[in-house]
Amino acid sequence: MRRLVIPVAATLALALADCGNPDDIRDPTCSATTFNVDGRTFTTFGTSADGRKIDAFLQATLDLNAATVEIANGLTTTCAAIGTDLGLAASEYRPSTAGELPVAYTCRRVSTEVRAIIEAALPRGAALDVTIVPPVCRIDVSFAAQCAAQCTAQATVQVPTCMGELVAECTGSCSGSCAGTCEAGCTGTCSGTCTGTCMGTCTGQCSAGCSAMDSTGRCVGTCAGTCTGSCSANCMGSCAGSCSAGCMGSCRGQCRGTCSVQSSVRCDGTYDVQADAQCSAACEAQANARAVCTEPQITIGTRATVSPAALQRLNVLVTSLQRNYPRIVLNASRIDRVVRQSAPSFVASLNGVGTAAGNVGLSAVACVTRAGLVAADITNRFSASAQVTVEFSASVSVQGTAQ
Repeated sequence: MRRLVIPVAATLALALADCGNPDDIRDPTCSATTFNVDGRTFTTFGTSADGRKIDAFLQATLDLNAATVEIANGLTTTCAAIGTDLGLAASEYRPSTAGELPVAYTCRRVSTEVRAIIEAALPRGAALDVTIVPPVCRIDVSFAAQCAAQCTAQATVQVPTCMGELVAECTGSCSGSCAGTCEAGCTGTCSGTCTGTCMGTCTGQCSAGCSAMDSTGRCVGTCAGTCTGSCSANCMGSCAGSCSAGCMGSCRGQCRGTCSVQSSVRCDGTYDVQADAQCSAACEAQANARAVCTEPQITIGTRATVSPAALQRLNVLVTSLQRNYPRIVLNASRIDRVVRQSAPSFVASLNGVGTAAGNVGLSAVACVTRAGLVAADITNRFSASAQVTVEFSASVSVQGTAQ
């Protein structure tokens, strides 16, 4: 996987060549009182055009930092939980290089163990059956517009155009997919719980009348009772979780499509903030850092024949993955929405922010410089977190090598 590298130090060196107004010495070192990273607060630099841009940039830095800390910590905790289920000791989590982040070395060790268990248990060429309904990450474009209005000192700013899909909280009929509860059946794929007959393939637990079971006791056929997992088509009853298409009756949840009764419309995808480069980049970063993602729906099992000696350990792994893997998939989606989409324009705006800081004074220069150092930490955290989600997914998808 290619890593995103942000040349923060070099960019700031150019951007901050002018040390600013020497008469402004309110806090030339930019102490924790002026720019508090852990507390996510800072002292405003005023209502001038330059001051507003600096404020927006500092807020975006704090928001992105908090989001990447939460993602990295969440991944570390989740990987450690899987490792505990698999019997790994805490002493096995060791950095391979000085300064390596816990998320990297913890998840690397667990990924290696997951891969080893699957390769040893499954026959050559076989893999786990993994069904994933990915998260829906919603970005509040109205927030981005309000941020841009404040940054540019305009009374209003046009609400950004959503280049992805609009997602709404829905309490009526939905023409597209429904994440929540589809009241009267789902003709598409139902992931979650189908309360009623599943005329397609039920992958998961079936309360009664399952036509086929896999080696782990999981239903992989039609289900005459309640299917908890995934119904590939025609859930004849209510679908709680996610309906990919053909939601009959009302959708109570998030609708991707046209909803007859909707609220809290947000954007799932890219969008364009109507403001100058610095304000646009800062406001997009703030909005993306506040993205709200739904829980993914995941079912895991295997139809392969597994030897009794390997089956018990494989079952422990599958149970742990069923419980914990959704959080890894969720954080992978957050990485894409929170950082990957924000970083290029955010980095490109550094020169303009540096110029604004030079116009405002020494304190602004010091705080923007500190924010640049925080941005370097954000980059390292993002790169490590993105890498482990790719590696972990590859381990879960690996094919067996047992004879």
